[in-house]
Amino acid sequence: MSARTLTFADGGRPVGDVRRALDAAGFELGPTRPERRTLLDTFDGRMASAGLRLEHRDDEVLVLSDRRSTVQLAAAKRPQFATELAGGPFRSRVAAATEVRALLPLRELTARATPVRRRNGEDKIVAAATIYERLADDGRPLAAPWVIEVDALTGYDKAATQLVAVLDGMGLRSRDGDVFDLTGPVDGPGRHLSSPTIALDPKTPAAEGFRAVLAHLAEAIKLNVPGTIDNLDPEFLHDLRVAVRRTRSVLSNARRVLPADVRTRARESFGWLGASTGDARDLDVYELEWSDYTRQLPQDALEPVRAHLDGLRHEAHERLADLLRSEETAELLAWWSGWLSSGSDGDDVPDRAAAPMREIVEARIVAAQRQLLTAGRAITASTPAPLVHELRKDAKRLRYLLECFGGLYAPTARKAFVSRLKALQDNLGMHQDADVHVTHLRRIVAELADGLPVDSFLAAGQLVEQLEQRRAATRAEFAARFADYDSKATRRALRELLATTAERKSAIGTA
Repeated sequence: MSARTLTFADGGRPVGDVRRALDAAGFELGPTRPERRTLLDTFDGRMASAGLRLEHRDDEVLVLSDRRSTVQLAAAKRPQFATELAGGPFRSRVAAATEVRALLPLRELTARATPVRRRNGEDKIVAAATIYERLADDGRPLAAPWVIEVDALTGYDKAATQLVAVLDGMGLRSRDGDVFDLTGPVDGPGRHLSSPTIALDPKTPAAEGFRAVLAHLAEAIKLNVPGTIDNLDPEFLHDLRVAVRRTRSVLSNARRVLPADVRTRARESFGWLGASTGDARDLDVYELEWSDYTRQLPQDALEPVRAHLDGLRHEAHERLADLLRSEETAELLAWWSGWLSSGSDGDDVPDRAAAPMREIVEARIVAAQRQLLTAGRAITASTPAPLVHELRKDAKRLRYLLECFGGLYAPTARKAFVSRLKALQDNLGMHQDADVHVTHLRRIVAELADGLPVDSFLAAGQLVEQLEQRRAATRAEFAARFADYDSKATRRALRELLATTAERKSAIGTA
C-alpha cells in the first residue's frame, strides 16, 4: 500500500543518468518490460468525483488509489461493473462511487517500465518507483521521453524521502500525481439532460409551456442516442428510453393544448421508438442485477445461462443501434425538432392552448392521482400480474408529470410528495422485473435444456425459484406499500405541493 505518488519528468536529463544515480544510491532496478495501464471511470466521472482513480494494469491487476493510499486486486479481466469484483472493501468502494454505471476505459497508456526498489534487512520493500520510457497515450507519444513515478509506501517515509532526494539532486521536476496526470484532464463521453425539470412560469400559456418541456425532452433523446448506439453504458439507453416515455406522457396530457394531428403522429412515432428499446433494456437489467440474483448460487454452473443472456443482449443492442441509425429515426427526430422550434400551430389552435399552464398541469396531476388510487384500490392478492403492471404505468404517468412540470413547484414540496410515490413505484418495479425475468428465464431454460449440463439445469431452476420468491415477496408487500400511499399523509403532501404553484405565481408577479 502506498500513501502518495510523485511523478518526475525527464527535465532534459538522459534516462541513463537516472538509472546510474539510483543504482549508486543503493536502489535495485528490475528488468524492463512492456506495461499497459488503462484508466477506468464511468461516463460521467463518478470515480474522479469521489476522489478515486481505478486502473487495470496488463490484464493482471486492478489498482485503486486516492490521495492517501493505493490498494490492488488481482483481476485478469477488466470489469464492466463493480458487481463483477470479488466481495470486500475494494468492491464496496468502487460500487459506492459508481452505483449501476459501467466502468469505461477512458485512457490507455503504454510504456516500457522498469521497477525501482529498495529492501530492508528483512527483505521487505521499503521504497518503490517505476521508470516509464517511450510513454504513449492511446498510441500517441507524449512530449516527455521518460518519467519516473515514485510511490511513498505507508510506514516507510524515510526510504521514499531518500529516493526523492536523489531525483531532486539531479534537478528533476516533481509534481503530485501519476503518469495519467501528465496527459491532461480526462473527459468521458458524458451525458446531458438526465433531469426533465426546467424553469417554468405558471402564467405561461399552456401550449408554450408544453412545447418548452417537449423541446427539453427532445434534446435529452438526441444527446443519449450516440451512447446508446455505441452501447457504452446501460444508462444511455435507460435515459433515452425514459425521455421517450416522458415525451409520450406529456403528449397524452396535452389534450386541447397541442394540435390533435401533431399529438397523434408524435405519440404513435415515439411509441414505435420506445417499444423498440424494450428488449435491449430488459436484457440490460439482467446484466445489472445478475450478481444480486445469483449471489448464493453456483456461478460456474450458471455460466452457460449467463453467456446465452449476454449473447441475446448484444444482439438486441445491435438491432437497436441499426434502428437508431436508420432514416426512419432520423426523419422522426428531424420532424419533431422542426415542429417544436416552429413556434406556430398554424390554423389549428386548440381551445386550451392559451390557458395558464398552471391550470392545465394541476388538473392533469389531480386526474392522474385519482386514476392511480382507483386502480390501486382494485388490486387484490388474486389480481393478474398484467393488471399490477398497468398500475405501475399509472404511477409512472403521475411521476412523469411531476418531473416534467416540476419547475412549476417548490422543490421541497415536490420532493416530499415524490418520495411517497417512489416508495410505491419501487415495489411495483421489483415485482415487474421479477415477473418478466421469471417468464423469460423459463423460456430460455426450456430452449437450452437439451444442451445444458445437469448442474447448470439445476442451478437455472434454483435461479427461477429465487425470482419466483422475490416476485411473491414484493406482491405480498404491495398491500402495505399501497396503504401507506393511499393515506392522509399523501393527500396532505399533494395539497401542499399544488399550493406552491400559487406561491410561485405570486413571487414571479412581484419580481
